[in-house]
Amino acid sequence: MKRGHVTMAGCLLAGLGLVLPAMAWELEREASRIELIGTADGREAVTRVEAFDVELEGDPDDPTDGSLVLTLDSASITSGSAMVDEMLHGRNWFDVASHPEIVFRSTAIHAPAPGELRVDGELEVLGETYPLEVPVGWERDGERVRAEGRLSLDRTDFDVGRGAWRSEGTVKHEVHVDFAFELVAP
Repeated sequence: MKRGHVTMAGCLLAGLGLVLPAMAWELEREASRIELIGTADGREAVTRVEAFDVELEGDPDDPTDGSLVLTLDSASITSGSAMVDEMLHGRNWFDVASHPEIVFRSTAIHAPAPGELRVDGELEVLGETYPLEVPVGWERDGERVRAEGRLSLDRTDFDVGRGAWRSEGTVKHEVHVDFAFELVAP
């Protein structure tokens, strides 16, 4: 190949690099989890989200330039008790018949300190969208990224737990969301 062709090909490839989409990371499901932890009847109540997907795109060396979409299958929220799950899937809680997904989309990612991120975004739950800020611990090990965190929410801010469940008589308003995601470079 002539020198001019090599230079032209190099410029073309470099130019393509400017328009190629950001690197998309793959979720390692077995090493990832989401738990919702509340208090019911004075005891800790843990539910798990069994089916979810994380779409993370961006440069692992500069996560603030990336984007994140987390999609939860509402019907996969489970306590391990058929009776409790039926209640959670009903219209007073997650109304899975009308709202099969809960989605969080980032609007900005900030890195206030090494190993720490703050993900600003919008949470879509029960057909409404709410602003949400999520603190995340971030660790990169070669081609792997581990993101984990815990945030506390008032479920009534998101209209979860309607009707008689609106009061704190049986189920407290505060819910902790614990999460850990293992992501691998494609």
